[in-house]
Amino acid sequence: MKFTQSIKLLLIIFIANICESFLSPYLIKAFINLPITFLFFSMFLYKSKTNINPFYIFLIGLFVDIISDAPFGLNSALFCLMAYLINSYSNTFKLFSFFQICLFFSVSSFFYIGITQIFMNLENFSYAVLLISLIFNTVLFITISLLRINVMAIFKT
Repeated sequence: MKFTQSIKLLLIIFIANICESFLSPYLIKAFINLPITFLFFSMFLYKSKTNINPFYIFLIGLFVDIISDAPFGLNSALFCLMAYLINSYSNTFKLFSFFQICLFFSVSSFFYIGITQIFMNLENFSYAVLLISLIFNTVLFITISLLRINVMAIFKT
């Protein structure tokens, strides 16, 4: 990965984290959790033409842990898991339609929300947040897919 791409990715993740921290207090009142940082990172991995070094992905996860005040290593482990899934099945994704890819990202955001809720909010764990977030994320991604909004054009590498 080139140095300019690395800086671009870190800047996009930083801005996505700021947007997520501003939107989260309003969305959580409706039991919605939208992991914008995780989704932007996942879309970057999906659009990347080459596999990215796992150590670099781990460092990006540590960067997200630091800027989002998450437990140290939580995002690193989840980012590495997502990178493994996307890199392992990159050829399979070429066969999928936009609709199936949107379902994959909504289910992956569901697992991300569930795991982060277990580690960060165990005493306030809510199945309502998981279910409503899954429905909201699925409808959002399908709407993006149907409207053919090219959000992933930002991540051309």
